[in-house]
Amino acid sequence: MESKITEVYQKVPDESHDTDCSRVSDMLDLVIDGEATSEEERFFNAHLEECVSCFENHQKQKLLKGIISGHLKRVIVPESLALSIRAKIQETL
Repeated sequence: MESKITEVYQKVPDESHDTDCSRVSDMLDLVIDGEATSEEERFFNAHLEECVSCFENHQKQKLLKGIISGHLKRVIVPESLALSIRAKIQETL
């Protein structure tokens, strides 16, 4: 009877990958809103090509923002109301 030896290698968590995922998560809104720098976008896109989890999160966030923005209407309010709201906000700061 032949014995088979199987070596099991534990995958060591890659801390740099986790750090990259965290950075991508922080940048998600900036990228979707078009406010990220070109360097941030390059990093973001390169990471998404390698990380399925971050890619899926990006797709879900993009879809959610699209659904929400598709159902919102921009309402023009009187200038006095806008100024009053700004003044109240400044009072709380």
